[in-house]
Amino acid sequence: MKRLLFLALGASALVACGGAEQGTPAAAPSSAVPAATAASTTPVTPDSATVTEGTQPQRTPPEEAGDLVPTGPPDTEPQCLDLASGPVTRAVDALPLVFADSPWVATRMGDPCASFTWVEALPYGATVSSPTHLLFFHDADYLGTATLEPYGFTSVAAQSADTITVNYRWPLANDANANPTGGPVTIDYRWDGTQVTMIGTLPPEVTG
Repeated sequence: MKRLLFLALGASALVACGGAEQGTPAAAPSSAVPAATAASTTPVTPDSATVTEGTQPQRTPPEEAGDLVPTGPPDTEPQCLDLASGPVTRAVDALPLVFADSPWVATRMGDPCASFTWVEALPYGATVSSPTHLLFFHDADYLGTATLEPYGFTSVAAQSADTITVNYRWPLANDANANPTGGPVTIDYRWDGTQVTMIGTLPPEVTG
């Protein structure tokens, strides 16, 4: 009788244990993303301090991307002149003398670094009324004089990249020799890429 009671109690205990294992509901699913999944879906912004040479995006060379690549010669510095420059002194020394004892002397010039520029030459010891030559230069090359003969009361009024504007005056009756009131006549000397063109005509009051 006692043995049967122990067996019954043991069976009841096994049933209770078995019921606990089979009847306990499974844990509810977690809303957290598994570590492996989170690592694969979360965007990563690289720290610039960790970016090393060789990991930057490769840039397409300009010629492959269709960009124009400059192929012309590099810019060069303009050749500047001064009154003592070789091209200036040689050109002035070659001018025919108007006075046997007065060599020509370069006295003034335009923009010394302009591509097209001018130099004024007067006889040594000249006065305001003395004949004047204007010499033209392009890139330091001597081009010639403004007029075949030198004339007094000649002055440059303006200079641009391709044009030099010159005023010519002349004395009228009763004018002081140093203060002519005739004119001025304005003449433009224009560099056309190959030569200098004189635009305008000098009146007989200037040419005599």
